[in-house]
Amino acid sequence: MNIQEVKDMKELLIGNLRAKLPVIQGGMGIGISLSGLASAVADQGGVGVISTAGVGMLEPDFSTNFLEANIRALKNEIRKAREKTKGILEVNVMVLVQIIFV
Repeated sequence: MNIQEVKDMKELLIGNLRAKLPVIQGGMGIGISLSGLASAVADQGGVGVISTAGVGMLEPDFSTNFLEANIRALKNEIRKAREKTKGILEVNVMVLVQIIFV
């Protein structure tokens, strides 16, 4: 795709939101799709995505307080992304499968 083809792409409408570039970043988990990547995509006119998969893995209590660590980390990533861009952001939430410890 050349630069003119990119410029000729139609805007993406999502409700009352208008993405100048009709691109939605994939929600790649385990530390890839966080505030930095999502805000960069949103700044360029696309839809930036923060993934919840493993978002709290760097929290000190991740292994002992899994739910709270992930919630805290997600709130932090959303806050950081909002500070970096006024563009469109999305959160990709995967369904969590219950783990049974034997």
